[in-house]
Amino acid sequence: MNYEKRVIATDMPKCYAIGLFDADDVPGFVIATEKDGPIRRFRLDGTPMENVCDGPGGVMTVMQTPGRGDQLMATYQFFSPNFGADDAKIVTYTRQQDGSWRRSVLCDLPYVHRFGVLKGADGQRWLIACTIKSACRKFKDDWKTPGAVYVAPLPERLEDYDENHQLELTCVAPYQLQNHGFSAVPDGPDALVGTAAGVFRYTPPARMGEAWQVDCLAVEHASDMTLVDLDGDGLDELVVISAFHGDTLSVWHRNEHEDSYQKVWEDPEKRAFLHAIWSGTLAGSPCAVLGNRRDGRDLLRLYVDDGAYQVEIIDHDHGPANVSVFSDEHGDHIISTNRETDEAALYDVTA
Repeated sequence: MNYEKRVIATDMPKCYAIGLFDADDVPGFVIATEKDGPIRRFRLDGTPMENVCDGPGGVMTVMQTPGRGDQLMATYQFFSPNFGADDAKIVTYTRQQDGSWRRSVLCDLPYVHRFGVLKGADGQRWLIACTIKSACRKFKDDWKTPGAVYVAPLPERLEDYDENHQLELTCVAPYQLQNHGFSAVPDGPDALVGTAAGVFRYTPPARMGEAWQVDCLAVEHASDMTLVDLDGDGLDELVVISAFHGDTLSVWHRNEHEDSYQKVWEDPEKRAFLHAIWSGTLAGSPCAVLGNRRDGRDLLRLYVDDGAYQVEIIDHDHGPANVSVFSDEHGDHIISTNRETDEAALYDVTA
């Protein structure tokens, strides 16, 4: 693969979250900061646009509200998994006729880290939100109060909610220790959640009033994970980062039993603080794009060549926190929030 890098922002310290945004005016994406800083819009070519907000930051997840070209959803004031997330919330940003953005609280949810929107078999959209822990202020890496997974049916007009009228959440899975990883399943209604106990799949009910289905796919201390058919055999592999903010990259292949995965490969090289993860097709080839935030601080591509799993270094010493990929008339592009060097970058990819 060939990669041409363009730095599109250097003034977003600890830039972190990425959300593709097919807006009513122009398609593009947004990038948000982990610490104090803005949520900023960009065109697909990387040209900066307006700030959706100037702060306060603490954005772990930002995404387009499904079906809305004028609205974003984001975490708010999650500044650290150790201290500073007691006041975290999920908020919406709705673009007004004059081009400004109006922020409104959707729900208070301390320590909310990742969230997404899933669609049930009946067409009902659901918010699924994961807290990394509960209020925890004794000392750094205090995990005595585990996180949880919350859900709520999602109404059409999220901007009608505010601090005094919030979306009501239901806890479907308490006691989720080191509840960090979240990945919506491509072309499916499900989401994967990674915890210290393993990788779990959450499926919304087929009809209102029925229960959520939760299945364990792999018993592995998973910080982050994604599904992709790397070897082209028609069965997905589970790409897993272990342990919490860990240094180990592995691949788990679906075995003869449905919904059961076993480890088939582990990267012999340890890569400190693996964090960024995405999977899909890049320049015509299935792969996973990953990044680690310490030591080499590399942007990586995991793929299969001649029957063997291979790791390619795309970029070095920038420390990606998150990555995303999109395609346009010019080809495929990687967006990377290089948190450890305070830059956002766009990589044009050709085979």
